[in-house]
Amino acid sequence: MSLSTGTRRASGTVHTQPDQAQTPSGQVILFIAAVLVAGMTCVLYLWQQSRIVAANQDITNLNAQLITQEQQRDDLLAQVNRLQAVTHVVSMANKLGMVQANPLQFKRLTINMSGQTPAVASLSPNLQSAVVLPATNAAITYWWQDAWDGMFSLLQ
Repeated sequence: MSLSTGTRRASGTVHTQPDQAQTPSGQVILFIAAVLVAGMTCVLYLWQQSRIVAANQDITNLNAQLITQEQQRDDLLAQVNRLQAVTHVVSMANKLGMVQANPLQFKRLTINMSGQTPAVASLSPNLQSAVVLPATNAAITYWWQDAWDGMFSLLQ
């Protein structure tokens, strides 16, 4: 068997010098690429797991808030039902000195207004859609308050 600088013969195969130089560097590059892929897979897996844990904590917190708010809603509904109950309304009315009305005890009054009633708003003759208010907002509010008070007193 003879050895030359360019080729070597061992067990029937011929290897050249450039092949031997590329084979270890190719294996090293392949190893580095595999390590990088495995490392990136681990990093992405850990990142994904941290996101899942954070989302689960958020869901747990939101479920606790939901349960608390449902309990508050149920408490408020129970309070509304208790306050709207007929027995509660009657007991509060009796406590405030109110009595049940007897229709025979009341007289109906009819009030005839003589003269001109005060105008709060009137339509302008040239503009049908516009409203002219001859009084200030305070006067209108005062007039409406008087109207409501009058209607309330008539209902009682």
